[in-house]
Amino acid sequence: MTTEIHFSIVIPVYNSAAMLPELHRRLSDAMCGMGLPYELILVEDCGPDDAWEVLRGIAAADEHVRAIQLMRNSGQGNATVCGLAQARGQFVITLDDDLQHPPEEIPKLVAALTPDLDVILGVPEEKQHKLFRRLGSQFVHELNCILLDKDRKIRFTAFRCMRRSVVDAVLGLRSFAPSFGPMLSTVTRRIGNVTLRHDPRKQGRSGYTLGRLYSHTLSNLVGYSMLPLRMLAFAGLLGILGSAIMGIYFLLRYLAGGITVPGWSSLMLLLLTLSGFNFFAFSLLGEYVFRILQQVNATPRYTVRQIASRENGDSTGRA
Repeated sequence: MTTEIHFSIVIPVYNSAAMLPELHRRLSDAMCGMGLPYELILVEDCGPDDAWEVLRGIAAADEHVRAIQLMRNSGQGNATVCGLAQARGQFVITLDDDLQHPPEEIPKLVAALTPDLDVILGVPEEKQHKLFRRLGSQFVHELNCILLDKDRKIRFTAFRCMRRSVVDAVLGLRSFAPSFGPMLSTVTRRIGNVTLRHDPRKQGRSGYTLGRLYSHTLSNLVGYSMLPLRMLAFAGLLGILGSAIMGIYFLLRYLAGGITVPGWSSLMLLLLTLSGFNFFAFSLLGEYVFRILQQVNATPRYTVRQIASRENGDSTGRA
């Protein structure tokens, strides 16, 4: 394909072999209807089914498709980063592989990316998730608002359209556990939402278990904000101040004869002082470790096993 690509659609694939033919058909219909050059990049994240064989067949039959297989399961965030690194379009669209993000809504998503925005995110009219997933998403949203000073009206979702400049900036961020909401907030504040249809999952179960939601939340906490460390430093300072006040109080009581147990005052004062200094010291160490990791973290986020396309057949590569 030598024509300049206008849209790149990036989709991480995991355990969705049965849905891929329908996903490809509906994506192709939606993109052909827009009448602009496009490419589909599907990144298979080492799922337990035969999704890679299905993707190879789709890529062999459609010149718009490039299928990428990773060497190991790297997670949805890293699989998406892999797809972004391969994307050539002026605009990059991402969505999930479970058909809960209807491909037919892509034209509406693209139309909402007005000149004053860098990123547009599709927000469901009504979420078709289970209760614990909705509660988890709401908790992460509130956390991001606090940690990232994010506009509370903006909701982060995986159904998004980004300008090329934003994609290039995101790829420049070296995060071992990428979380796209905080990453996009780091790159730009010109982010908007548009309400789109959200369909029920056709089959299978969501990969977002309680453990994965916890891991995602923890990643947001320690990977993109200094607020938790600064809260520890503040707690340490309060501990030091409190120990000083209580030390004066216990000293006055001792001089007044109100404490009859030998050593009790000095032991309490020592424990309070050490606790305060421990909090403060841990927070300072955390500040240093955070900055060191930002500078030297060169751990590979993903490794490509092979790439399949109609143009080049199968090839291998690393990233």
